[in-house]
Parts: sequence; C-alpha cells; structure tokens
Amino acid sequence: MQQITDARAAGEEVSPAWLYRAKRLRLLQDQVEAEIGRFADYAGVQITEAQRAAVQMGQQHAEQLALAGLGEPPPGVTVTFARLPRDAVTDLVGFLSDGSPLRDLLDELGPEASKAVRDALVAGVATGQNPRVIARQIRQALAGDLVRALTISRTEILRSYRTASLRSYQANSDIMEGWVWHSARDRRTCMSCIAMHGTKHRLDERLDDHVSGRCTAIPLTKSWEAILGPKGRGIPDARPQIGLGADWFARQPENVQRAMMGPAEYAAWKAGAFDLKDLVGRTRDPRWGTMRAERSLTGILGEQEAKNVEETSFGG
Repeated sequence: MQQITDARAAGEEVSPAWLYRAKRLRLLQDQVEAEIGRFADYAGVQITEAQRAAVQMGQQHAEQLALAGLGEPPPGVTVTFARLPRDAVTDLVGFLSDGSPLRDLLDELGPEASKAVRDALVAGVATGQNPRVIARQIRQALAGDLVRALTISRTEILRSYRTASLRSYQANSDIMEGWVWHSARDRRTCMSCIAMHGTKHRLDERLDDHVSGRCTAIPLTKSWEAILGPKGRGIPDARPQIGLGADWFARQPENVQRAMMGPAEYAAWKAGAFDLKDLVGRTRDPRWGTMRAERSLTGILGEQEAKNVEETSFGG
C-alpha cells in the first residue's frame, strides 16, 4: 500500500499492469502463501491435539451417559462398559470425514488467501481506490480464510467427539438400543436441528449434523428386561426421556419462535402450511459427506406459494 501511495505521489500511473511489473504482485502473493502456510502448520497441530482430546472425552462421556441412562442396576448385577482399543479411534485424529489428511485441507488456505489478496488488490487499483480502502478490502478477504479455518477446526473436532461416542455405543450393543439426537435448543439453533431433537436412531446411523453444528448423540440404553430377559421383568424403567424439539419449540413465546424462524417462515408455520419436520433437509458434500440442513420456504411450499407468504408477512 505504501508503494502505491509513493508511486502515485511521484506521478506514476498505478494500474494492474504496474502491479505485475517488477514481480510486485507475485512477490506479495508468495509472502501471503508463506505466512498462511506457517499458520496452517500451527493450526494443524492445534486441531489434531484438540481432536485427540475430543476422542478421549467422547469415550468417557459415552460411558458416563450410558451408565446414567441404565440407572441403578438390580441386586447381583454388575455392569461393565467396554472401552475401545486405541486402533479403533486412530483414524479420528488428523483426518477428515472422507479419510483424507486434515493437512490437505489446511494447505488449501494459502493459495486461496493469495488469490483473495490478488483479486482485492487488482480490483482496487483498477478502480483507482485509496490505498487505505484497498487495505481494508484485503483484510476482509483474509478474514474469510480465518473463518474457514475456524469452521474446519470446529467441525472436525466435534466430528471426532461424536464418532468416538458412537463407536463406544456400538462396542456396547448388548446394553445399547440406539441413540437420541440432542440439540442445544437456543436461539442460535437452526430449525432443522430443533426438528431433529429427540428423534431416535439406530446404532449404525451417523449423526450427520451440518458444518459447525453443535448437536450430539445421547445414548439410548435398553431396558433391564431387554438386557436380563425374564429376570429383568418388573424392574422400573428409569431411563431418562428426551422430549421432541417440536414440542419444545411449541412452548416458546411467539417472539422467540418468530426470531428463530423469520417472519415469512413463522407465518406459514402458524397457518399450518408445513410441519416442523418438513424443515429438515439432507445434502451430500464430497468432503463432509451427508449433512442435515434447514430447507428453505421455497423448497417446502414451492416458489409461488412461498412468494405469496412472504408478501403477506411483510405487508406486500
């Protein structure tokens, strides 16, 4: 930016061609890639260590939740929870959901950041913008890479935790019936996750939350009768019950419902145009696999009907 300022002060025409002369732009891009590469080195170590800790916590929490779900065992019965061997979870550390190394994804940040800087710089110079404005645009472009790095970090750490938990449940199928989808149930929770909350799933199903999703799988243990057979008859079923997200949402004040859905979606829902479960969509990504995602009003009702609802809700 200082070079641009000095060149303009000296009467030079600062154009995209000026950027390419003397390899100015290429040198800058190389520097950006090198700096982001160093960041990727640091991020890779931090994410891998966090994954390792998440795997351990996932196994510990799986055991604690399962034993809590069973409740106090009947007299003479001892419950043991099988723990996974180290080899069963090694693929959860340093790897992505598609099995490729985590570092491959982080290595993409450097070239993408370099391109973002180049595009912002060329566009700013071509339109004659002030260097301070160009610098601000470059900072914004680089911020996108930071957001992506944080998204990768959060998604992969949570995936490691969930997968370790699920494998622990599978290793103890003699006492496990399945698992229950559990969401945060706050104003930041998407409506797809609200609709999924409380739904029951088999042990061979994966919790395919969306990127940066906060949902988790709560163990659904078998009843004592299912575990012990005739000896377990008459033992009270003390397993905790997790209510449905749709019921939780229906109990919320109108202002909370409207804020979480948005005016048009809320108006259509109140009018009975769709059920909460209709908001649950499923997509497939080559890297992240299947993911739950909130469907749009257009996807549920069709383009014309959604447009009518939006016009009505906004007073159109």
